[in-house]
Amino acid sequence: MTRAVQLGVAAVLAAAARVPELSRVPPERRGLYVGASPQQGDASDLGPAMHATGSALDLAAFAERGIPLVPPLWLVKGLSNNILGYASAMLDFRGDNGNWCDGRHGGAVALTQAIHAVAEGRVDVAIAGGADALRGAEAIVGHPCAEGAAFVVMCAEGLLTIPGRAVRAGLPTEPADIDPVGELGAAAVAVAFARGLATGQRFCIGGIEVAAG
Repeated sequence: MTRAVQLGVAAVLAAAARVPELSRVPPERRGLYVGASPQQGDASDLGPAMHATGSALDLAAFAERGIPLVPPLWLVKGLSNNILGYASAMLDFRGDNGNWCDGRHGGAVALTQAIHAVAEGRVDVAIAGGADALRGAEAIVGHPCAEGAAFVVMCAEGLLTIPGRAVRAGLPTEPADIDPVGELGAAAVAVAFARGLATGQRFCIGGIEVAAG
């Protein structure tokens, strides 16, 4: 797993562990909704292959001498739906699910879709959020970067005993663009959502006005 996938899977498992009654819900009625960013595997895995081609990238040399040095799981480690795949298998989630590989927007869509899925009766319980690891990407992003993950459990009212707070309608105020610790990418809106629930803040997520009540 890449760092982002490790963070995401750990956060999903931690969220599920807070709801012992989750086992009462049939696997087909459990949904997982994940926001992610495009992954490329670990850059260090490509080091030996790039070194083998010399100082200038020669595609012919890379094909002949570099590709055999690339670990066979380099690409698999970086698949953008790895969090969804690993976590759903570990927790036996077989119902409606989704993975949005669109960075900050992906995390917002994942939460929005989970809310809709529960409200429309497509699932009885949903775990939704996002994860990202952007440390080291400052030169590309243009501002401080961080890493993190946040996932929350949602269900229809009265279905399960979930520690936490209920979501109510509220006035829309978008969460800050950049987290104080740095850019969190796909985890940004999920972290803001979790903080909002914990502190009673009101904000708008994916066009849905929410507040802790």
